[in-house]
Amino acid sequence: MIGVPAHGFVLLSMPKCASTSLVRSLQGHAELLLRGNPRLKHMNCRAFHNLIVPVLHNAGYEREDYELVSLFREPTAWLESWWRYRQRPSLQEVDASKSTADVSFEEFVGRYVDNDPRPGTLRGRPARFVAMSEELDLGVDRLFALEQPQVWQTWIGAKVGGGIDVRTDNKSTVRPEPQLSRTMRARLDEFFAPEYAIYEQLRATGEWVPPKGLVPGR
Repeated sequence: MIGVPAHGFVLLSMPKCASTSLVRSLQGHAELLLRGNPRLKHMNCRAFHNLIVPVLHNAGYEREDYELVSLFREPTAWLESWWRYRQRPSLQEVDASKSTADVSFEEFVGRYVDNDPRPGTLRGRPARFVAMSEELDLGVDRLFALEQPQVWQTWIGAKVGGGIDVRTDNKSTVRPEPQLSRTMRARLDEFFAPEYAIYEQLRATGEWVPPKGLVPGR
């Protein structure tokens, strides 16, 4: 999470959405910067409202003084990025249960949509990250499509008074071609219906200001 309320925004760092690069680019402007510990760095919308809004209030910033924004990635690409990231050899030594070195994308997706109880199954979802509850009622003020950097870099640059150059970090060096059967593709599309409802709003312009409390897909 990158708090820049003096410049009118707070950026939630959704995992696998250029968060490391954005921290590096904006740390000179940030008044509140959570990094390192993933639970802090990737604080979601609900936790932000519960924990950080009061902190900023005590510092003199009312909620209407800043926008809460987040990048949002094409949903299947977001999931694929996790699968690729977990193929790195070093993960075998740290936590082999999370490694996907010998796990196909088909199996990885199947475990994910089934909420498989085995250790290493990916938890969480993009729509929940930007929502206020398990009902997926959106609590952010603005979303940007990760795949259209000219839009969010221009917006952030205008806010902080200068251009920013974000170079993507943490790229996987292992690039096997992922495969999904038609059946699994259909299951994933159904599971990600709220995420795709959000992403459709981003396709045209690369940004979206959702109505407060909107549940995507309803």
